[in-house]
Amino acid sequence: MTSAALRPLQPAEIEVVCALWRRSRTDAQPWLEERMGHTPQDDLEFFSGHIALENRIWVAVDEAAVVGFLAIHDGHVNYLYVDPPAQNRGIGTLLLDKARALSPNGLTLFTHQRNAKARAFYERRGFRAVAFGVSPAPESEPDVKYEWRPVAGG
Repeated sequence: MTSAALRPLQPAEIEVVCALWRRSRTDAQPWLEERMGHTPQDDLEFFSGHIALENRIWVAVDEAAVVGFLAIHDGHVNYLYVDPPAQNRGIGTLLLDKARALSPNGLTLFTHQRNAKARAFYERRGFRAVAFGVSPAPESEPDVKYEWRPVAGG
């Protein structure tokens, strides 16, 4: 289990979170990162100008280091990433539990069909694949929509 704690993202942490986001994406789906060719500056501009403005963002902090983040909006998990060296320690589950607490009536999210690590993570935690498609350009990558609904009476 993790000793990480969750708290809202602080503006001064955006660069740290962007670097974590990049490492995690590169680890999970190197084929897409290579094809997309985003620079660290591109990531920072997108995060600051879109992700941070359009979502509630929570960070997981362990021993004073940011080790993961969740960006959620209206019951949709737009981003959930854990730094690769911090994976398999319960941090992703901690972030997902926060998303469930923020949206107790259910959650949706998308991931890429080829992202086997993410798909297995969500499926082990009760998410069901409900639709298969292709992500919007410029990614244009086959994706899968997942849904989680609380168990009635539980």
